[in-house]
Amino acid sequence: MIWRFRNASVAGWRAPWLCGVLLLGMLLGGCRDAKKASGTALFVTIDFPPTLFIDQLVVSGSVDGTGIGPYVLPEQPERLLSNGETFRILVPSAANSVPAEVTVEGLRESSRVALGTGSVETRKGYEVELTVRLEPASPPDTTFCVDCPTGCCMNGYCAVSTFQTCGTGGISCTACNPATADACSPDGFCACGSAPACNPVNADRCDKGRCRCGNRDACGPGLECVSGQCVCSPASCSGCCDGNTCVAGNQRDRCGTNGATCKNCVFQQCKAGGVCG
Repeated sequence: MIWRFRNASVAGWRAPWLCGVLLLGMLLGGCRDAKKASGTALFVTIDFPPTLFIDQLVVSGSVDGTGIGPYVLPEQPERLLSNGETFRILVPSAANSVPAEVTVEGLRESSRVALGTGSVETRKGYEVELTVRLEPASPPDTTFCVDCPTGCCMNGYCAVSTFQTCGTGGISCTACNPATADACSPDGFCACGSAPACNPVNADRCDKGRCRCGNRDACGPGLECVSGQCVCSPASCSGCCDGNTCVAGNQRDRCGTNGATCKNCVFQQCKAGGVCG
């Protein structure tokens, strides 16, 4: 299947164009004669209530089981679309009388407000007309995408797993932080070298595949990386800080909690919650 494109893209999608003009509009009447069609094609008309205030379409579907799109029309919203506007899908490799299904989502300010699906059979060498009725629809679940085994879900669409869109299995994409990671792993998690991304509490950067704090390796458990130094702090220690060491905080001579300085209870006991009594 072939879509006719002008070389323009947004967010990884290409916007189809016809006869040198955008595939949306009322100026296509002169191209509708089936005898003059450029091979096998679908001529799609959108039908929707004007109160939906649609400014873009997302077009997807299939012809004889082979996927189409998704594609965004137009690539940048410039005006509200009108009921009855059209676009054309060229499918010159499609056989005669095979099923074609087109799904159209109506967007307003990048959010889905309408949805419609239409189906028709192709006619080899000719253009087949199809009207898709759009009805009000709620925004899609943007946190999970089905049929996305090697990518992640971004704004409801399956995206290729990269450093900026990291994830697999259709989960919500994560933008890796260059301060704590240097790659998106094949398993779909932000990584520093072969390990997971650095914990920003214990390290201040990922350097050549290793988590570092200043000029040293990442801080150990209970310590926070502060200005390149490992220190015991409330952010890193659930017990109490004995100098620069995080301890449990449940002993009489080292009692405390939440990263506070340890207290010596002397003749009292260290009770629950790190309190002398």
